[in-house]
Amino acid sequence: MASLFSQFFDLFSSDRKAPTYVSDSSVLRTPETPPAQPQAPVPASTAKLQPLKNWSHPFKDKNPPLLQLTQLAKAASGYYPLGRNGLWHGGVHFDSGTAGTQEQSSVHCLADGEVVAYRIDKHSPTTAYFVNTLTVQKPFSRNFVLVRHRLEAPKIEGSTDIPPSLTFYSLYMHLQDWADYQSDPAIARPAFWPEGQTRRVKATVKDVVPGHPGQQGLNVRNQAQRGKVLALLPRGAEVTVSGEGDYRKLENTTGPDVLKSADGSLLGYLSINFLEPIAEGEYQVKGNPSLNVRAEASASSTIITTLPNGTEVTISGEGEFRKLERVNQYVHFKSLEGAREPIADRIVVLDQPIAIKAADLIGHIGLYQDSGAERPEEKLHLEVFSGDNVETFIKDSRDWADLMPATDKTWLKLAKGTTVVTHQVSFSATQPPTLSEASTPSDADLLVPKSLLDGLPAEKKIVIPATAERKACNWYRLEGLLHDANNTLLDGWVREEVGVTPTPWVNPWSWEGYDTIFNYDTPRQALASFLRAANRFSEDQLERHGALADASDKGPMKSRLYDIIDRDRDGKMTAEELQAAINLPAHAQSLSQLIIHYESEWHYKPQKWDALDEVLGHSGSTPHLNWLAEKERIKQMSWWDEVATKVGLPAHGQVYHIHPVGMSGLFARSSERQLITLAMLKKAKPSLTDAYCETILPFLNKYARLYEINTPIRVAHLLAQVGHESGFKVREENLRYTAVRMRQIFGCRNNQSGYNSSTDECIALPRLRPKLWSEPGVYAHNAVSLGSYVYANRNGNGDEASQEG
Repeated sequence: MASLFSQFFDLFSSDRKAPTYVSDSSVLRTPETPPAQPQAPVPASTAKLQPLKNWSHPFKDKNPPLLQLTQLAKAASGYYPLGRNGLWHGGVHFDSGTAGTQEQSSVHCLADGEVVAYRIDKHSPTTAYFVNTLTVQKPFSRNFVLVRHRLEAPKIEGSTDIPPSLTFYSLYMHLQDWADYQSDPAIARPAFWPEGQTRRVKATVKDVVPGHPGQQGLNVRNQAQRGKVLALLPRGAEVTVSGEGDYRKLENTTGPDVLKSADGSLLGYLSINFLEPIAEGEYQVKGNPSLNVRAEASASSTIITTLPNGTEVTISGEGEFRKLERVNQYVHFKSLEGAREPIADRIVVLDQPIAIKAADLIGHIGLYQDSGAERPEEKLHLEVFSGDNVETFIKDSRDWADLMPATDKTWLKLAKGTTVVTHQVSFSATQPPTLSEASTPSDADLLVPKSLLDGLPAEKKIVIPATAERKACNWYRLEGLLHDANNTLLDGWVREEVGVTPTPWVNPWSWEGYDTIFNYDTPRQALASFLRAANRFSEDQLERHGALADASDKGPMKSRLYDIIDRDRDGKMTAEELQAAINLPAHAQSLSQLIIHYESEWHYKPQKWDALDEVLGHSGSTPHLNWLAEKERIKQMSWWDEVATKVGLPAHGQVYHIHPVGMSGLFARSSERQLITLAMLKKAKPSLTDAYCETILPFLNKYARLYEINTPIRVAHLLAQVGHESGFKVREENLRYTAVRMRQIFGCRNNQSGYNSSTDECIALPRLRPKLWSEPGVYAHNAVSLGSYVYANRNGNGDEASQEG
């Protein structure tokens, strides 16, 4: 939970008298309680959910997966699986601390899936905390989006067996308020929001005001048929319209801006002598060609503007000059697009989930202010969880991975104790490192993605071919990935032996290094452990709460965490130690490989939080007002009871939590390799060597994903066409023509014989490409510019600008 006691020192007071001890037995289940099974039937739509193909970082971070993990150490709070307060934390935070590492202006979907629920308040609620003797209202965004996904192992060629699959959910918490979107129409809106009554002027409209060609927008006219222009609406302007037909009436305004006063009412008076009644209170201008709008009810008054003949107006008053109340305005309906608007101020569970793709817009980070913070900050809480039996899924996935081809092993395992040879400037292909050189053993397992190793510069890779005396091996110089027993990052060379058994390469579907842990720690036990480690207990409190702290420290989750991050082996775990551990790639990866079965933070049970009263010193005689306010905030942020059973999650709230960035990093690269495989390429052209196929496969898959070549028939067409046109060899179309030859070949569309070479003219004028005559210097000898112009707007291509580059 984003703020759940992130400022615990503000809530805790060691001099408060504690009430009677309360048992923990009713708060969470115990180790003796078997894992509860999901109580809700799986919605029918889940069975139809297609397996995801693509992954994305929530901020489209393109850094290597290990760096994405270590960057999370920069977060001000909210680590996985413990927050700074020592309590359970099922997700990760992106906040002011991580803002310097990536662009956090918009939040994007983690993987292909479907939106099943959301909440967007118009204005976020606030909590009244006591600061000294005053109360301060501090906002907390409780806006969220919940997306359901289906992860399925790739099919094995030639097998009819059904691959293992898992339904999981990604949660994006503390998003921007609806009022922020309303105040700034330029903010992009998620596509899963429904279309509201409001519409928006398209960004492609090109109407201009005479004399102001740089101001493009949409003309506002005085009539629905053959209307004259009254004003110009800028691109992106939001409007509401009524009626039918090509031109529809504007309803969100009473008239052109030129006639509006400061309070929005219309200025001006019209002569009744030039108006024709059309309805009660409504008239049509019959001026020739226009009617003056005057500042006062007098023929000698200043003219503000004119209204064209046929303009529809509403007037009031008596006498010759009547007060102008409204001017009807019309706009071209097809130049508008629906403006997306959420159903605000309540939790929305979609009857029909809405498909969403990886990297699609989820929303924008909202504001959140912790109890002890001086000001609000932008903060995203991101988590992933599943109500399925993840243990069984991982076991089945590991068995499945054993059947998959070796080319799907995309992570190199460097086991603890791997020799890291200290770098020497003399190392080269002719003088490679050896294991007898000065070296340091690594102190933790680390999986390194193949993409990172492939991307190393040439001077950091040494390939040693096999000979009669030695086996082939590869040396990689890795900087800042492995660490020693003192948690010092190493810079050195590691060796990969080629062809050894078992191979050090692993398949992501093997879930190498992943552990499933059932956490029985109660919040009260976790809090006692944290406060004891932080030396916040008095002697009396240590005696009262020591048993609680011991129970937490000896539990399965804490025991595993101590194995990873207790640097000084003092049996204590602090936020600083956790943050320092995430800075080390191997430890950050180990933490991300913990799958923890525990109750969701968003499942509200009052007795769970009331059980903390004693540790925090709250009682009826000594009330802790900020703690009472915090419990109310927790209640308001919860959503599980209103959503869970409707979307296929268990009502009891106990689910398997998975590190979101670790999971996406594990599979993102592997999913990129699934569209076109080595076997497919060899089938298309058997003469290609495996080594050459491995070289070009990343590029084929890159563009297959980019252009959605993602079905068997599309892949077959692509391979057939590429094989026919290039033989899978590098080819480039030569478009570097002289000006004369360029116009001869491309100047007339369809290559017509309308070109006169003696006069350098195109005879077939209707099919002339005029730019090739008027701007030959731009296109001659310029393959990119010429290709962009010639092939634009053909065969589904975009315009010229979209083709360049």
